[in-house]
Amino acid sequence: MQLANRHGALNEIEFSEYIVKVQALADALGATPDFPAMRDEVARARELDQFASAHDAQLAFTLRAMQSAWSPGYVHQQAAALGFVPGSLPGRTVLPGSSPGSAPLLSLMFDSLAALAEDPEQTALREVNLLLDVAHVPQAEQPYQRMRLVAASLAQTMDGILTDDRGQLLSPEALDSIGNDLETLYNDLASRELHAGSALARRLFS
Repeated sequence: MQLANRHGALNEIEFSEYIVKVQALADALGATPDFPAMRDEVARARELDQFASAHDAQLAFTLRAMQSAWSPGYVHQQAAALGFVPGSLPGRTVLPGSSPGSAPLLSLMFDSLAALAEDPEQTALREVNLLLDVAHVPQAEQPYQRMRLVAASLAQTMDGILTDDRGQLLSPEALDSIGNDLETLYNDLASRELHAGSALARRLFS
């Protein structure tokens, strides 16, 4: 049983349910299970959940239109020019990772209602969001550097400004500071054998 994920830590009730199910399987197989102590495992789960909560970074930039609004088709066109492909959800495109089965490097998202409109090209968008799920992408892919390059390119071609999710303009100094914080985060994850992009990290931060 997994000790923690983004929904929280394993609790006593879930542990007890797990014991019941494993015991039933053991009985059917004529086996004798060796269970760990519930108190110890729940304590481990809470500690892991605390670590994960403090190191779970989903970085978001917002690109806002300075003058003319954009249509969904225009956004998709500009994203496709940078290597993005349609995602699984309306209004979402993703920049694929370098290896098959890997998580997307970045996601570009806008209002799903606009994407599902009867005539999307008549829908006006004034902002789109560029997202990086830090723990899901290997540091070797340089996802933050890619994110900055993509954001700068889109801002230039789409006549937009780059802000955080509160609408504050992101200066080069602010972007550098975010990059430094991410380096510390990568190191902290690695210290727990939870390297960003690894199977363990992707399960924990899911």
